Amino acid sequence: MDLLTLISLIVATFIYAISPGPGLFAVLAIATRFGPVPAIWLSLGHTIGDIIYVALAMLALSALAELINNSMLYVKILGASYLIFIGYQQYRSRGVSFEQSSKRSSFFMLFVAGFIVGVTNPKTIIFYLSFLPVFIDLNDLSFRTEVQVLVAIGATVFFVLSLANILGIRLRKHIEDPNNIKRINQVTGITMILVGVFVGLY
Repeated sequence: MDLLTLISLIVATFIYAISPGPGLFAVLAIATRFGPVPAIWLSLGHTIGDIIYVALAMLALSALAELINNSMLYVKILGASYLIFIGYQQYRSRGVSFEQSSKRSSFFMLFVAGFIVGVTNPKTIIFYLSFLPVFIDLNDLSFRTEVQVLVAIGATVFFVLSLANILGIRLRKHIEDPNNIKRINQVTGITMILVGVFVGLY
């Protein structure tokens, strides 16, 4: 893959990733409420979900991708339930300071939640299956090209989610007044609940 094509692929992925969606809103909510480290774990999970779809698209396994979507019904339900549970906890939190979680289990669950948000988003597989052939020939792929595409898209998606993380951190610095904590808990809680509902319905 030549440099111009790779840059074009990165730009297209950036435009797609920065469009408002459940992943972006989830990272923003987690960064605002819990800080940057938990949001990074969520972002990593989401990015890996996207990379899986890119790999499937490059292998032209649209039928397999459809099979995976159908078989993930229970995973979607569990994932959506967990996201709604996180939102409910945040919504009901009162007078709690903005402290980062140090529990490894919490980080792992956020990673899983991010993965579910990424891998169950129906527009993701449609997007990659439709736009990748514009940049690469899916019937004549070299290992080097596959690695270039996976790294470029993975890094771009993670970069965009990191921007949402940074925005959440900046918001957090301006709203640490205890009088505003309850309101922020409600806003971020509702956001996570809506993300969970989106994952469950789609």
